[in-house]
Amino acid sequence: MPAQSSLKNETEPFPITIMTVSFTKNPATGDSPVVKAIEEFTGTQLNIQWVSNSSYEDQMNLILATVNLPDVMLITSKSYSVVNAARSGAFVEIGPRLQNYKNLRQMNRTVMNNLLIDNKLYGIPRMRPLGRYGAVYRKDWLINTGLSEPKTIEDFYDMLKAFTYGDPDNNTLNDTYGLILTSSPVSLDIIQTWFGVPNAWGENEAGELIPAHLTQEYIESLKFLRKLYELYEEKLVNRDFWLYDPALFNDPFVNGQGGCIVDVLDRANTLSSRMERLGVNAEIGLFGTVSGKKGLRSLSTSGYNGFYVISGNSTKSEYEIDRILQFMDKLNEREVQDLLYHGIEGRHYIIRNGVVVRQTAEGVSESERNDLSMLLTFIPKDFTTPVETNELRRKIAEIQSENEKILVSNPAETFTSEIYYEKGNFLDGLINNARIKFIIGEIDETEFQDIIEIWLENGGREYIREINRLYRENKR
Repeated sequence: MPAQSSLKNETEPFPITIMTVSFTKNPATGDSPVVKAIEEFTGTQLNIQWVSNSSYEDQMNLILATVNLPDVMLITSKSYSVVNAARSGAFVEIGPRLQNYKNLRQMNRTVMNNLLIDNKLYGIPRMRPLGRYGAVYRKDWLINTGLSEPKTIEDFYDMLKAFTYGDPDNNTLNDTYGLILTSSPVSLDIIQTWFGVPNAWGENEAGELIPAHLTQEYIESLKFLRKLYELYEEKLVNRDFWLYDPALFNDPFVNGQGGCIVDVLDRANTLSSRMERLGVNAEIGLFGTVSGKKGLRSLSTSGYNGFYVISGNSTKSEYEIDRILQFMDKLNEREVQDLLYHGIEGRHYIIRNGVVVRQTAEGVSESERNDLSMLLTFIPKDFTTPVETNELRRKIAEIQSENEKILVSNPAETFTSEIYYEKGNFLDGLINNARIKFIIGEIDETEFQDIIEIWLENGGREYIREINRLYRENKR
């Protein structure tokens, strides 16, 4: 067990090297007064190695193939290379240690289970809402077409049709369409959940788990999506959506071309800020889900966006592991969360009427706090001083809370499948390509079923058997 030392008894700053992701060109450096304040509070000396989001996955895999890992490292997913690294002893197993740290021991149990590798916990998750998904739409367009906010799948279709046919922007031109899609599969996954499709895996009548694409609801949802695409001449969705860069997701919405995005609800904040900055006069609406044959359903996230691991299970002493876990625990104190999220009061923000107002002091660079929020894990929750809010932010929080009552989770999320790590890319590629081809009309239902048979014959059946074996063992 880790030593019960306290940071208060440590006189020398403890050095910690951290590798994490950056989304800006100029992330905070070691000279940043925000970093210095975090070091002082946590009794550490930090060396943060920033890696651009565009190349992070590749860099992460390169590092995992070496023996020279940073002390703390952001892992983006439970990929094959990550599982292999965990099994080879590259990471510290932290599950049995968490009870010694007041914040970390309050980790959400659902998220913790989703992180397990071979029933062991190696990661500290960057917590995110489980009910994060929904639809963002042009409310002013909906008002102009005389419709109400969608309550059912049929209403959703009517909205998309009105956004295409109904001159929603009142410019008398046929220059708008309903649904913006990209090459990211998330939007399709969310919409299919409304039809009753399971989240990756679901129980059949015999109590066994089957993949989502083997359900009848999957086919029904594809027929709906195909209907949207086949009406492309009337532009219900953007053409060649499967090639459209997710980084450009917001552009058609902001530019007044597309009227609805199905994705994380938080996207509404980015859209609102960008449209306000560009002087676009628009009103944004939100809803979490619409009702299908199985009622209201919301696709659950995994509850985290990446997780931090501690490297060197065999090379680090108990004292070193303890100090790093103390640091990770301290990151969840309100004072440090505020530093990571807001910066320094009076320098990067002021507090007015009990809320944060972003207001960087004259001569101060925003780079002092850039990307430091990537270190936030929010365990047990977000303690940050609230930001000056508006109706849109309140609505997002309200819908996310409502979504948590109707979440559709993946019952196989916690399982470590050998078949999947061996053949997952091939199996997933078959289904994802077949889904796109069906939606755009390149194959019919019979041809889709032929691809399903190829999936079954090339590892799918073994994959199903393995998942159900793990499912039965987990129930004992």
